[in-house]
Amino acid sequence: MENKLIAHSLIMFKNKYLVIKRSDIKRGEKNYYPSYWDIPGGSVEDGELPRQAANRECQEEVGLVISLENIIHEDSNIDNNKIFTRLVYSANLLQNENINIKLDPEEHVEYKWIKKFS
Repeated sequence: MENKLIAHSLIMFKNKYLVIKRSDIKRGEKNYYPSYWDIPGGSVEDGELPRQAANRECQEEVGLVISLENIIHEDSNIDNNKIFTRLVYSANLLQNENINIKLDPEEHVEYKWIKKFS
Protein backbone atom coordinates (compact mmCIF):
# COMPACT_ATOMS: atom_id res chain seq x y z
CA MET A 1 0.00 0.00 0.00
CA GLU A 2 1.26 3.47 -0.91
CA ASN A 3 1.77 6.10 1.80
CA LYS A 4 0.80 9.74 1.19
CA LEU A 5 1.79 12.53 3.58
CA ILE A 6 -0.34 15.67 3.69
CA ALA A 7 0.43 18.90 5.57
CA HIS A 8 -2.22 21.49 6.50
CA SER A 9 -2.21 24.81 8.34
CA LEU A 10 -4.93 26.04 10.68
CA ILE A 11 -4.57 29.81 10.33
CA MET A 12 -5.76 32.04 13.14
CA PHE A 13 -6.26 35.78 12.74
CA LYS A 14 -8.13 38.04 15.17
CA ASN A 15 -9.56 34.99 16.98
CA LYS A 16 -10.98 33.50 13.77
CA TYR A 17 -9.87 30.60 11.58
CA LEU A 18 -9.62 30.49 7.80
CA VAL A 19 -11.61 27.78 5.99
CA ILE A 20 -11.85 27.23 2.24
CA LYS A 21 -14.51 25.42 0.21
CA ARG A 22 -13.27 22.78 -2.22
CA SER A 23 -14.35 23.00 -5.88
CA ASP A 24 -16.43 20.22 -7.41
CA ILE A 25 -14.05 19.86 -10.38
CA LYS A 26 -10.27 20.21 -10.08
CA ARG A 27 -8.35 20.63 -13.34
CA GLY A 28 -10.99 18.72 -15.34
CA GLU A 29 -11.37 15.83 -12.86
CA LYS A 30 -13.82 15.23 -10.01
CA ASN A 31 -12.24 16.76 -6.92
CA TYR A 32 -11.65 14.78 -3.74
CA TYR A 33 -14.36 15.70 -1.24
CA PRO A 34 -16.14 18.18 -3.55
CA SER A 35 -17.88 21.16 -1.86
CA TYR A 36 -16.34 20.29 1.53
CA TRP A 37 -14.93 23.00 3.76
CA ASP A 38 -11.25 22.49 4.49
CA ILE A 39 -8.13 24.32 5.60
CA PRO A 40 -5.13 25.11 3.37
CA GLY A 41 -2.90 22.12 2.76
CA GLY A 42 -1.88 19.35 0.43
CA SER A 43 0.64 16.69 -0.45
CA VAL A 44 4.23 16.76 0.71
CA GLU A 45 6.39 16.46 -2.40
CA ASP A 46 9.51 14.30 -2.72
CA GLY A 47 12.45 15.95 -0.96
CA GLU A 48 10.17 18.40 0.87
CA LEU A 49 9.68 18.66 4.63
CA PRO A 50 6.08 18.76 5.90
CA ARG A 51 6.53 22.34 7.21
CA GLN A 52 7.75 23.45 3.79
CA ALA A 53 4.74 21.78 2.16
CA ALA A 54 2.27 23.47 4.54
CA ASN A 55 3.82 26.87 3.75
CA ARG A 56 3.90 26.23 -0.01
CA GLU A 57 0.32 24.95 -0.11
CA CYS A 58 -0.91 27.97 1.83
CA GLN A 59 0.74 30.34 -0.65
CA GLU A 60 -0.62 28.37 -3.62
CA GLU A 61 -4.16 27.91 -2.32
CA VAL A 62 -4.89 31.25 -0.61
CA GLY A 63 -1.91 33.51 -1.39
CA LEU A 64 -0.87 34.00 2.24
CA VAL A 65 2.52 33.88 3.95
CA ILE A 66 2.29 32.22 7.34
CA SER A 67 4.34 31.33 10.38
CA LEU A 68 3.90 27.73 11.50
CA GLU A 69 3.91 26.70 15.12
CA ASN A 70 3.28 23.22 16.53
CA ILE A 71 1.59 20.17 15.09
CA ILE A 72 -1.88 20.24 16.65
CA HIS A 73 -3.41 17.22 14.94
CA GLU A 74 -2.36 13.99 13.23
CA ASP A 75 -4.54 11.33 11.70
CA SER A 76 -4.35 8.56 9.12
CA ASN A 77 -6.91 6.80 6.96
CA ILE A 78 -7.04 4.41 4.03
CA ASP A 79 -8.69 5.53 0.79
CA ASN A 80 -8.38 3.86 -2.64
CA ASN A 81 -5.71 1.48 -1.33
CA LYS A 82 -3.51 4.39 -0.15
CA ILE A 83 -2.63 5.35 3.41
CA PHE A 84 -3.08 9.09 3.91
CA THR A 85 -1.41 10.66 6.95
CA ARG A 86 -2.30 14.28 7.69
CA LEU A 87 -0.37 16.69 9.88
CA VAL A 88 -2.06 19.96 10.90
CA TYR A 89 0.08 22.86 12.12
CA SER A 90 -1.21 25.86 14.02
CA ALA A 91 -0.34 28.97 12.02
CA ASN A 92 -0.40 32.75 12.20
CA LEU A 93 -0.29 35.35 9.46
CA LEU A 94 2.90 37.33 9.06
CA GLN A 95 0.98 40.44 7.98
CA ASN A 96 -1.43 42.26 10.30
CA GLU A 97 -3.49 44.34 7.87
CA ASN A 98 -4.73 44.22 4.28
CA ILE A 99 -5.24 40.48 4.05
CA ASN A 100 -5.92 39.55 0.46
CA ILE A 101 -7.09 35.96 0.00
CA LYS A 102 -6.37 34.74 -3.55
CA LEU A 103 -8.17 31.47 -4.22
CA ASP A 104 -7.24 29.18 -7.09
CA PRO A 105 -10.73 28.59 -8.61
CA GLU A 106 -9.58 25.18 -9.88
CA GLU A 107 -9.23 24.07 -6.25
CA HIS A 108 -11.39 26.29 -4.03
CA VAL A 109 -14.43 28.44 -4.66
CA GLU A 110 -15.08 30.28 -1.41
CA TYR A 111 -13.48 31.19 1.91
CA LYS A 112 -14.67 32.28 5.35
CA TRP A 113 -13.17 33.37 8.64
CA ILE A 114 -15.00 31.43 11.37
CA LYS A 115 -15.02 31.76 15.13
CA LYS A 116 -13.45 29.17 17.33
CA PHE A 117 -15.69 26.28 18.27
CA SER A 118 -16.24 25.74 21.97
